[in-house]
Amino acid sequence: MLVLNVVMITVGVQSLLASRERSIDQVRGNAGNLAALLELNVADSVKRIDLGLLSIVDVLESLSEEALLSDEVIERLLQLHLERHPAVDAFRVSNQRGELIWGRGVDRAAPVSLADRPFFAKHQAHPGQQLIVAEPVLGRVSKIWVVAFTRSYRKPDGSFAGVVTAAVTLDYFTRLLSPLKLGTHGVAAIHHRNQALLTRYPAIEGEVGQPGYKDIPDGFKALLASGVASGTFQSELDGIVRFNAYRQIQHTPFVLTVAMAPADFLADWQREIRNTIILLLVFFAATVFAAWMLRRYWWQIRNQALFLNTLIESTPVPFFYKDTAGRYLGCNQAFEALLGKSRDEIIGKSVFEMAPPEIARRYHEKDAELFEHPGNQTYDWVIQSHGEIRHVIFHKASFQHADGSIAGLIGGITDVTELKRIQDELQSHRDNLEALVAERTVQLAQAKDAAEEASRAKSAFLANMSHELRTPMNGIMGMIDLVWRKMTDPKGREQLAKAKQSSRHLLELINDILDISKIEAQRMVLEETSFRFQDVLDNLEDLLSHRAQEKGLVLQIDAAQGLADQSLLGDPLRLGQVLLNLAGNAVKFTGQGSVTVRVAILEDNPSDLLLRCEVADTGIGILPADQPRLFTAFEQADSSTTRKYGGTGLGLAISKRLVELMGGEIGVKSAPGEGSSFWFVVRLGKELASPDGSSHVIGHESIELLLHRTFSGSRVLLVEDEPISSEVSCCLLEDVGLVVDLAVDGAEAVAMARGNRYAAILMDMQMPNLNGVDATRAIRADSLNMHTPILAMTANAYDEDRKACYEAGMNEHIGKPIHPEQLFEALLRWLEKQAVREQ
Repeated sequence: MLVLNVVMITVGVQSLLASRERSIDQVRGNAGNLAALLELNVADSVKRIDLGLLSIVDVLESLSEEALLSDEVIERLLQLHLERHPAVDAFRVSNQRGELIWGRGVDRAAPVSLADRPFFAKHQAHPGQQLIVAEPVLGRVSKIWVVAFTRSYRKPDGSFAGVVTAAVTLDYFTRLLSPLKLGTHGVAAIHHRNQALLTRYPAIEGEVGQPGYKDIPDGFKALLASGVASGTFQSELDGIVRFNAYRQIQHTPFVLTVAMAPADFLADWQREIRNTIILLLVFFAATVFAAWMLRRYWWQIRNQALFLNTLIESTPVPFFYKDTAGRYLGCNQAFEALLGKSRDEIIGKSVFEMAPPEIARRYHEKDAELFEHPGNQTYDWVIQSHGEIRHVIFHKASFQHADGSIAGLIGGITDVTELKRIQDELQSHRDNLEALVAERTVQLAQAKDAAEEASRAKSAFLANMSHELRTPMNGIMGMIDLVWRKMTDPKGREQLAKAKQSSRHLLELINDILDISKIEAQRMVLEETSFRFQDVLDNLEDLLSHRAQEKGLVLQIDAAQGLADQSLLGDPLRLGQVLLNLAGNAVKFTGQGSVTVRVAILEDNPSDLLLRCEVADTGIGILPADQPRLFTAFEQADSSTTRKYGGTGLGLAISKRLVELMGGEIGVKSAPGEGSSFWFVVRLGKELASPDGSSHVIGHESIELLLHRTFSGSRVLLVEDEPISSEVSCCLLEDVGLVVDLAVDGAEAVAMARGNRYAAILMDMQMPNLNGVDATRAIRADSLNMHTPILAMTANAYDEDRKACYEAGMNEHIGKPIHPEQLFEALLRWLEKQAVREQ
């Protein structure tokens, strides 16, 4: 353990030293990279400033040739370039005498002279040849430290005309340096080639930080003297070692230095020292702990060996173990008793020395199989012990040496003589039981087949009853509606309105009876579609507001904040049906006061909402004894209610079944004379995308007028075998100006669709010769109307009927009895879509 700890400490120290050198090399590299990047940035700024100067010079020389120089023109020129070059504090122009006559802050009445500036004499001697960048000076106009970038411009004859200057403040260069992350002791600076300081970051107080300061490190001086474009040197001005990267800035007399102190960037290395020390301490502690644990495990193994030996000796099951040669290595007292031999007579001997040759050979073969395929081995055997035949089970398992080679086997013997006797008796009883089970299985299968046949018959009966009831209702309601639309006598319209109300009430009763039948037949399947809860509440308000107003009731709908725009997943039709049943009852049983619908969010999870919907009224109330019967089919609070208020007692029963299908619960709180509060709780999924809310938001009369005005004269095909339904549909379609072709079955419809082009097809489902579903498939497969909108208009109103229509290729399902406004709205929507598609 000691040697291992010394080795680990040596490796850790060497690793830390190598890591320190890598950190220092990284600091050098980072300083060089930052200097190169900053040099490119400054050089690019200088180039853009020079391009601005050249542009001004070109314009001045051009205007001079055409004798168009004027104060207004040049001032506007300089202002334009100043706006384009945010780095420049001011552009100014002098005349050939050095007097500043144009530019920011210039006073032409008392012009400032540049004639004494060194750059002016150079331009005067060599006009129009070079960009000259001056040392930093205190500006005579601006009164701030600036660097002047200058170019001369010439007269038409090529002689010297004056100088154009771009004054750049030292603050601009400081801003270029400031984004660098150089560490606590890092420094970035720009000097003139004559060693004069332009600026540095971070700034420091005193003479050292002032522009023009020329005391620089020896390494810096050596690089300046050599004239190299880039290099590195080390400095230690204030007791802190820094690595400096040196770069000459192209096209300027400036040099850039970036200095970084390794001490600022050795924090990671220092953390590594701390971590290494911690790891070494942990390793040392672990080795000490491991040594202690090994000693402890050794004692545990010794104790376990003693325990196992005691356990094997005390167990009544005979145990033995052998080596791979078949010699017994040990056994327990129970094995000695089984063989009738002492341990000394068993250990060290093989089975061949203790049993007849044939029996010994069979034992040996079993042992050989286990050694050839190591693992476990179990088999039944018959032995003779103390003169008795015993049925036993051998359980054997191979065990290994530390190197994985097979060391031998250990075995146990279980006496199952008594168990076998009991099994034989049980088998006799089982044989008789199997015959009884087979007979009962046949009876159950026959009962299951009968129940499934009865379920199918009930489902077929419900579907047929739905169709047979809705078909004559379509004729009744359709004819009433046709007569009402043409009736002008007020009394006649009033009587027809009552007939319409009665027929709608009858339809509601039919729907309730069919719904409860579907639920009891387990044929009710809820949809999972996207919807907005606010749409359900708006529809509820539309349906009940008129009834509430007729009774002088206040209808209030209060939904939780944020629910209006939430897109949900569920069955909005059935959800609205439950709310309409509860709210409709509230309006029915409330003589005065109000009906309030409240929707609260109990849980708001990322994937779903738990909603509590409540309908409270100020009506007659319900006795506690009558409340348990409210949700039972065909039950109401009492018979007097049935006589006074009407109804079948199905609404609440259907509502309860629908809420339970949604995974929720429903209940009531009420007292006589205090009103009632019906509530239910459901969980609805969330949808990330909002449902498509595009639809016509116009009144029914507006839809009819719009349909007549837009698509009058359009030709449609009506497929209907029932004469009264056909007459009703034809009249409605012709009232809005549509030209109607009539087919009495699916076969005729397919033939007509192959010979004529239609704007839309209205298709019944249940017809002779060829039904509407198969006819739709044929039209979609081969006709002139493969893409024409096909609207199912049928009394087959079950969910599976809608699904069959959509799968066949129909675009919409309109259930009978047909409501004119529903028919017109669907036709308008699909005719508009078809018109857009054909464009």
